Amino acid sequence: MEFFLKWLLMASVQAAATISPGPAFVVAVRNAMAYDRRAGIFTAFGLGLGVAVHVLVVLCGLAVLLQHYTFLFDVIRYAGAAYLIYIGGKAIFTKRKQAPSGEAAVEAAPQARETLSGRKALSIGFFTNLLNPKAVIFFTAVFTQFIGPGTPLSVMALYGLTSVVIEIAWFSGVAVVLTDRRIKERFLGAVHWVERTCGGLMIGLGLKLAFSR
Repeated sequence: MEFFLKWLLMASVQAAATISPGPAFVVAVRNAMAYDRRAGIFTAFGLGLGVAVHVLVVLCGLAVLLQHYTFLFDVIRYAGAAYLIYIGGKAIFTKRKQAPSGEAAVEAAPQARETLSGRKALSIGFFTNLLNPKAVIFFTAVFTQFIGPGTPLSVMALYGLTSVVIEIAWFSGVAVVLTDRRIKERFLGAVHWVERTCGGLMIGLGLKLAFSR
C-alpha cells in the first residue's frame, strides 16, 4: 500500500508537469490543428520517446555528469532553443491555403493543407523533448525524491515507464480532442492563425531557453 501511494504521488507530479504549458504542449497543439489526428498522435509518441531518453539519462546517473560538465548543459540548451525557433519560424511562414466552408471543409481538410508524415511528426515530438534541458533537471529533482541507492531496478523502470506513458497518453488525448469533427468544423477557419500563434510561442520559448540561466 505504501509503495502504491508513493507511485501515485510520483505519477501525480509527472501528470501536473505534463499538463502545464510548455514547448511540448505547443508542438502537440500545432501539429494536431494544422494537420490531422494521425500527425498529433505520432507527435505524442515522439514526445514520449524524448521523455524516455531523459529518463534513461537520469536513471543511469548522467545527470551527475551534467552537474560537473556544465558545457554539456549549454550545448543541449542552445540546440533546443535553435530547434524551437526553427520549427516556430516554419509555422509562422506557412502559406495560408483557401479551404471550403462548413461540413465540406472538414472532409476536404486533409487535402486542403500540406500533410505531415508520421515519421516527421514523430521526429518533431522527439527532438522537442530531447532538446529541452529543463527535462533533465525536472526528472533529476523528481526521481531523487522517490529513488535511493537501494531502490530495485524494477521499481526504477516502473517510474520511468510511468513518465513515458503519461506523456504519450496526455498528448494523444489532446490530439483526439482537437481533431474531433465538431471541434475541427468550428475552428477550421482559425487553424492558420492557431498555427502562427503556436509558431510565435515556440520562438518565444526558444529565445527564453537560449537566454535563461
